[in-house]
Amino acid sequence: MIKAVIFDLDGTLCDTLNDIRTGVNAVLERLGYKPRTRSEIHKFINNGARELVRRSLPADVQGVDFIVESALSDYNMEYAKCYCDTTTAYEGVEVLLHELKKKGFKLGVLSNKQNEYVKNIISNIFGDDIFSICLGQTDMPTKPDPTSALYIAKSMGTKPEQCVFVGDSDVDVETSYRAGMSFIGVKWGYRDEITLRKAGASIIAENPEMLLNSILDLNNEEEE
Repeated sequence: MIKAVIFDLDGTLCDTLNDIRTGVNAVLERLGYKPRTRSEIHKFINNGARELVRRSLPADVQGVDFIVESALSDYNMEYAKCYCDTTTAYEGVEVLLHELKKKGFKLGVLSNKQNEYVKNIISNIFGDDIFSICLGQTDMPTKPDPTSALYIAKSMGTKPEQCVFVGDSDVDVETSYRAGMSFIGVKWGYRDEITLRKAGASIIAENPEMLLNSILDLNNEEEE
């Protein structure tokens, strides 16, 4: 029986891309590099802030550790100024969360974004009563390593097989399978359906209403 749902943040619960781009481009401008487009930033995300910054730098310096580390430090400073400027929940997500909560599911968030920003974004947009636990990048390995996902499941008092992981990327698919959790992909996020299918996703929701039905259907299957 499914008892808990763990959500990715960026591209799943919220559209955060413009604020991420603002933070990255502030760093690139300071360093004298060409700014990145939304489409480029779209390709660089999902593997944590360091990898985002590294990929955003020009190719000839992406392998220079001290430049990457310095740019990452600057990015953390710049993103802190803008991370809630335009970030919003996707349409229908808040209704979905309240419906799941009413039906007794425990809810969690797992992101490769910096932990402080994950907690603040969730609190600002959804309040403090929806999710049992929200976890970003800490001293634990980032997704797709399953450590954080398993930690969240344990914190909510559930077994991995009682959890559904919901996300928009191949990283999320791999995380769920390595953690022994079911997976449902979302079609509105930062990776296309082909990418999710290739990664192994068999259920992909086109909208939050369909996601709710998919979770309930999966729960019914588990009960049979």
